[in-house]
Amino acid sequence: MSITAHKQDSAEDQRGSQRRVVIQSIIPCILSLQSLRPFPANALGFTKELKKRKIPEDLYKSIGDGVKVYDLTAGNGSEVARGRKVTVHFDCLYKGIDVASSRSARLLGGNRTVAEPFEFTAGSTISNAGKKINDSANGLFAGGGGPKAPPALSNAVIGMKLGGKRSVLVPPEMGYGAEGLQEIPPNSPFELQIELLNYR
Repeated sequence: MSITAHKQDSAEDQRGSQRRVVIQSIIPCILSLQSLRPFPANALGFTKELKKRKIPEDLYKSIGDGVKVYDLTAGNGSEVARGRKVTVHFDCLYKGIDVASSRSARLLGGNRTVAEPFEFTAGSTISNAGKKINDSANGLFAGGGGPKAPPALSNAVIGMKLGGKRSVLVPPEMGYGAEGLQEIPPNSPFELQIELLNYR
């Protein structure tokens, strides 16, 4: 065996032992990272767990027009009656995608979304051109006046209590109908989540 071949073998052995040392030092780090548990993520309003939880349809209560409701959180105080002015946050979910939400209603300065609660009269036709809270901000807002609320929202809040959260199964005719909305295709049902912020 020549001297150069012996030096090459020696250098390869040295690199191999260095690799073993590095791998042996990394393995305990990887194992310790696997033992860490992620912290629960809390979103504004609904928690992530609440959004992902699938509620069987037979637990929902029919309120007419094909609309079904399920109370996620009961809330406090007296129930909302027809004709009361209500302020809510709403989220329209289609196959897990949040398509329209009052929680990201406006674009502020071109790069930040701002929550804008939606105000209307319970039990009456919803006018999406109606008054929204914080309507004037001296030109800071970009775009339109917030997301289009589905017609089902008007009757779905009746019976809710302050701070209550409700899941609503909305049929196409009480939702966005033949037009659809963004990711919600025409004539498609979707889930509406409501949080009652205030009523008078």
